[in-house]
Amino acid sequence: MSSAHSSGSPAGRRWRRPAALPTLLAIGLVALTVSLGNWQIRRAEEKASIQASIDAAGRDAPLSVTADATDLSPLDGRRVRVRGSFIAEHTVYIDNRTRKGVAGFHVVTPVRIEGSQRHVLVLRGWIARDARERTRLPQVPTPQGLVEIDGLGQASIAQVLELREAPVPGPGDRLWQNIDFDRFRAWSGLELLPLMIRETGLRDDGLVREMPPAGGDVAKHRGYAFQWYSMAAATIGLWTYLTFFRRRERSAEPS
Repeated sequence: MSSAHSSGSPAGRRWRRPAALPTLLAIGLVALTVSLGNWQIRRAEEKASIQASIDAAGRDAPLSVTADATDLSPLDGRRVRVRGSFIAEHTVYIDNRTRKGVAGFHVVTPVRIEGSQRHVLVLRGWIARDARERTRLPQVPTPQGLVEIDGLGQASIAQVLELREAPVPGPGDRLWQNIDFDRFRAWSGLELLPLMIRETGLRDDGLVREMPPAGGDVAKHRGYAFQWYSMAAATIGLWTYLTFFRRRERSAEPS
């Protein structure tokens, strides 16, 4: 009688180690959701910085991008101007870019700077994708000959989240998930300056060049981050309840 009472008492119950599989699943889910939340926070900070640069740049005269430039840091976030020729055969389309809820592409074309063999990337604008065949690339006319391009200089290029590393684009690949200077330089074989110009001038090519304030996107990214962090907290709470409190409730039930 006393033995049964002892085994049913708190002192008589032994602590049992949490089950391995649910614990590992919980750890993995928490790590993933926290990582996604951190990424959203970084995107919010990045867009807030871009918007601050846009606001400041709008008050300044454009700076010239020249082939002999060695320090491009003063051009980051500033209004810039370059004279050169578009290299249409190296145009690429950056996938999964939305505008007002419509999926589309960013169109990026390198420009050979006048009087040199050096190039800069120009983000020419946005265009909607084919609703029936998402991989069909739209035909975008490219100006011929010498042109003058105004835009916002960017020393870094925003990336969308990739759960795994994208394969190296093949010679004929025009549809990319992300773009960066090193990858484009290796793919094209062009001598490329580490600067992208986000074109802002008017041009009759069917591309949308408006740059809406980043403030709305900042709030959106922070909202997404809150959701991911909340999911991580909920996972920890559920694991704690099922592992400790629920088990204690079951052990306290009369047999």
